[in-house]
Amino acid sequence: MSISVRRLHPTQPAYSLTADVQNFLQCGLQYRYARTSRLPWSDSPQLWFGRFVCDCLQVAEQQVRHGLQPQPPWDPDRISQLCSMVTTRLQAEQIVCRSRSRQQAGLQCVTVAINELGPLLFPLIDAAQVPVSGSRWFPTIASTAATEDHQPSHFVLTGTVPALLRVTAMDRTAAACPLRQELLSHRIELAEGQTILVDFKSAHRPDLHRGSRRAATAGSDADQWRALVLSWLLAQQTALPAAAVVVYLHELSPSAAALRRLRQAQQVRTAHVLLPHPDSPDAALLHEFRDGHKPPQLSRNFRLQRAFRVIPVTPAALQTALQTADHAAQRIQTCRNQEAHSGRILSAWERNSHSPAACNACRARTWCPDFRGR
Repeated sequence: MSISVRRLHPTQPAYSLTADVQNFLQCGLQYRYARTSRLPWSDSPQLWFGRFVCDCLQVAEQQVRHGLQPQPPWDPDRISQLCSMVTTRLQAEQIVCRSRSRQQAGLQCVTVAINELGPLLFPLIDAAQVPVSGSRWFPTIASTAATEDHQPSHFVLTGTVPALLRVTAMDRTAAACPLRQELLSHRIELAEGQTILVDFKSAHRPDLHRGSRRAATAGSDADQWRALVLSWLLAQQTALPAAAVVVYLHELSPSAAALRRLRQAQQVRTAHVLLPHPDSPDAALLHEFRDGHKPPQLSRNFRLQRAFRVIPVTPAALQTALQTADHAAQRIQTCRNQEAHSGRILSAWERNSHSPAACNACRARTWCPDFRGR
């Protein structure tokens, strides 16, 4: 007696928005070694700083939401205990910072973020670390020998929404005024029960690099693209958010280098850079700031204004962002098929050696042909 074997249903590939698509767009070869070969990322100070600041803010919000800690501002001892706990967690993942100055900058950024951003956003956060997913069709391309085999029809895109703000009566309080002003400046009218997607970035606002070679290589619109794709993924489970807000945490405690670039932009009145009013005290502080002196303390309202980047969620913007994600997933699948056919990694995967930040965080650069050719 013969027993038939159940046919295996083809599994559709699943791509993480950050770990797969975003890292592939940064450098395909780096993505291949880190994701498939499990080659560890470089323990650079930039990697530690990003994880440390965002994890501290996330843990602080969770403790406040569950009633374990009061609403900020907090005293230095309470913040120090939180930072020690997060540092221990990162050490368990072998993410360690060996730069004392970077550690001090991270502690200062966390302190300002909790004490100035916490009272503004913590009462409005309805949910945090929300997993989202959606199914997308692969773009239709001409079949080749490297892509015609094992080509699925669609893929699953996954991601995590850092925070969702629920618009209620609380948003009319004085603490929420800076955020409301930014939303109103983009003609976004909020109604009762609407949600706002919030994405946190432990970096400076990218407008100081827009139009430069660094912006072209680092992708100054990557934050906008990520926020829009997360908005679409969220809409597959609930309603489409009224807007997306990217919060640049480093703008709350700007570095001396960022203040120098801001002063230079103020001198030439660069159009795309968010600058203080020419007659404001912040403009005077930037004008008087000199290299080697103590960085000036800009006003809280201006720092919050630069920290908040409002991204309107429009159908045209969503379509453009989703097309980028679809083609990136298609390119990942194409590179995998090319490697399967040729048996070679370097010739199958795309490379991007024009981004210094990507190369600094890559442990495969020692045998990357483009990096060796520098």
